[in-house]
Amino acid sequence: MLAGLPRPLSYSSITLYEECPQKYKFRYIDRIPEKPKHYFSFGQSVHTALEFFYGVKAPPAPTLDAVLAHYKERWVSRGYKDEETEAQYFQEGKDLITLFYRKHVPDFHIPLFVEYHFNTALEGVPVTGKVDRIDRLADGRLSIVDYKTGKALDAARVAEDTQLAMYQAACESLLGAEVARLSFYHLPSLTEHTLPRRPQERIDGVKKRVVLAAEGITKGDFAPSPQETKCRFCDYRSLCPVFRTEALKSFARPAPAPPPAPSAALAEDTDAELAATIDKLGSLLDEVERLKAHVLAIFQKKGYARAFGSRYQAVKESKSRWSFPDKKRVLDLLRSTGLYEKTLAPSQPKIEAFLSDPAFPPDLRARLSELSERTESVELKLEELS
Repeated sequence: MLAGLPRPLSYSSITLYEECPQKYKFRYIDRIPEKPKHYFSFGQSVHTALEFFYGVKAPPAPTLDAVLAHYKERWVSRGYKDEETEAQYFQEGKDLITLFYRKHVPDFHIPLFVEYHFNTALEGVPVTGKVDRIDRLADGRLSIVDYKTGKALDAARVAEDTQLAMYQAACESLLGAEVARLSFYHLPSLTEHTLPRRPQERIDGVKKRVVLAAEGITKGDFAPSPQETKCRFCDYRSLCPVFRTEALKSFARPAPAPPPAPSAALAEDTDAELAATIDKLGSLLDEVERLKAHVLAIFQKKGYARAFGSRYQAVKESKSRWSFPDKKRVLDLLRSTGLYEKTLAPSQPKIEAFLSDPAFPPDLRARLSELSERTESVELKLEELS
């Protein structure tokens, strides 16, 4: 992996970085997930059904009932605003798959690859991607097909799009065969937009985009690129430096209520009131620790190091601590090496400092480490957003 690059670049991540470097950082560096989108769920559901259709090892094709059953079983429900909307999209997908099946089952064939996942390098930069379908043509060359479930495709956009050019470069590098044609297949209209292989200047343009994105990411260039049309619906708007002040105003807390006046009970029986308050405080602290453990468990599961609420951010901090079970042997080692006097009073923190000091002699560090036990701990720090 290129130093400073958190993951191989894909066409979508390059496009995201070009659109807004700050948004790329939130998504791939800080690993803050975006909200589920129904159109991604819909596209995934339909793609999975077509993968099943073309994924058999040998003819004949699966039956339409089998394809639709697979579609229903693998339906992705995330991101729909309500059950009615989800049901409408489910039926739309079912109709789409049925029409696709009836159009293509007569010329059904086994593709060379279905959902071909590639990892390679362009100009030394690791890139990754997934091609929906690759067919082997009669002359031995390749045909690349990418399904689209969104709005209708404009012919000019298809001609200028560089996604297929990236797929061409990757597949020719990995599969050792020339790509003859590339297609965006618009599923809602059953329209296949086919292009001849992309010329070398288009491939060079893709490589340049890859290199420029990688350079910006590895240099830590994540300056926001605000545009109201893009930012209006961005999931990270409340976290973005451009909109942070605006967001915090919308989440402004009401002024704290003044402390209550001393109650009659407090005046009469201070000790009882104090005892009850201490117990309440203890219960709240127990709840805080439980919530911290819950947040850390989610961080561990999702691989997060930081996450945001509307008023606070939570940050995971890892700490190391050394313990010295046999203190006598440690003190003997310090005396024999002339370090005892340097510590004045050889407390544990001062001895720990030797272990983290790069100037400390390696052989002595090794001997001291043998007398110690190292434990790792993870703590959660909560910071108010400002």
